[in-house]
Amino acid sequence: MPSAAEVRDLLVPHLMGKLFSGTSELTVTGLDVVEHGRTFTLVVELEASKQRWRVRLESDRQQMAIFNGQPPHHLVRGIANDFRLRLFEWWDTKDGDRQAAKLGERLD
Repeated sequence: MPSAAEVRDLLVPHLMGKLFSGTSELTVTGLDVVEHGRTFTLVVELEASKQRWRVRLESDRQQMAIFNGQPPHHLVRGIANDFRLRLFEWWDTKDGDRQAAKLGERLD
């Protein structure tokens, strides 16, 4: 069973650096995985629009499959894509949605 650090290392190639989506560009500068028994939290540090943020995205129970043995590449890529979509959704809704706003904290 991979550790949280090993799961982080699996996700880094898919999530670190510049991410693009339509009109938004996010640069992920830091990534951490915090395990909570049957779920985990992906903690992302990013830069966007000359702002620095830390965002905490909770996994669902199905995404815990990434902790099972040596997860297949398609599973890792799928989980990373889901988190990428959720990160852009957070960015686009953080100013108008209280739930989304609670997920992130501005660092500067």
